[in-house]
Amino acid sequence: MFIHPPVRSVRAHGFTLLEVIAALALIMLVIGGVYGVADGALKLGVSMNKARIGEMRVSNFVNQWRDYLENLPPGIQLSSGLEKVRRGAAGNLLIENGQVPFVWTQAVRLADAVEFATVKGSDPKSLTLMVRHLKRLEKLSALDDYELIAELPLLTGLKEFKTQFYEPVEKRWFSSWDPKKRARPPLFMKLEFSFLTDPREHEFTFWIANDLQPLALAAETGTPANQ
Repeated sequence: MFIHPPVRSVRAHGFTLLEVIAALALIMLVIGGVYGVADGALKLGVSMNKARIGEMRVSNFVNQWRDYLENLPPGIQLSSGLEKVRRGAAGNLLIENGQVPFVWTQAVRLADAVEFATVKGSDPKSLTLMVRHLKRLEKLSALDDYELIAELPLLTGLKEFKTQFYEPVEKRWFSSWDPKKRARPPLFMKLEFSFLTDPREHEFTFWIANDLQPLALAAETGTPANQ
């Protein structure tokens, strides 16, 4: 009599549902971690790039002012903080009678005056510093002596922007400057500004060309400038 060997039950090789769910959860955890690291690195890169661009804009802005003020020709007239400053509210800075700063085209280079004004941005809390290049009207009007030929935003997202001027004889800082009341030009000009998204406060003091000082004193005293 032939006896068959006992048949062993063969289990199919595979994963149970619980094992599949656990594997999927682990994969999702790994992918989520990788995505979080990549997203954090991307946001950090964007933030650093914005900060670098902001620093570059402030640096260029300050360098433009320094180069301009330290090479002012005689005859330049500064007006600031006066109700009669044209094309804007009191507090704007108007520069007349000479070469103008922040030029980018030949037409702008030939402007008769330039005005710096802070205006409200798209956000009511935000300010924008504008540079406006002006051309003197052939027929001066009672409201304005100039017409606007070009304007450009210099600094955006500002929280505040202030100018101050140092009078060398009185040895005091003034928030306004009237050239009709002060024959001497200021010796220094100070810019103070800050941004809404940056807790730092920026402050820069610029020396104004000494060439203006003896000329202004000579005009007051009636003596030659070289004495």
